[in-house]
Amino acid sequence: MAFDFKIPKPKDMKKALASAKQEIAKSGGMFSGDEAAGRFSGSGVEGNYRTGNNFVAVTITRKPLLYPESAVKSTIADYFRE
Repeated sequence: MAFDFKIPKPKDMKKALASAKQEIAKSGGMFSGDEAAGRFSGSGVEGNYRTGNNFVAVTITRKPLLYPESAVKSTIADYFRE
């Protein structure tokens, strides 16, 4: 089941993306993208993001049934924190 949500855009998007890529790779996941848009996957979760002026719009395209939507949102938001 797909779902969308927005998170505040980090001030230093480049640094936040580098951190997200590193953290996702540590857990065996994949991250590709730039400051405008990208894709990620790991632990059964797949999604993509695109940036707006003050936000990052995230679309989760796949997640394990047992993972609560709130937990997925929280984890993804943590990846984009500075």
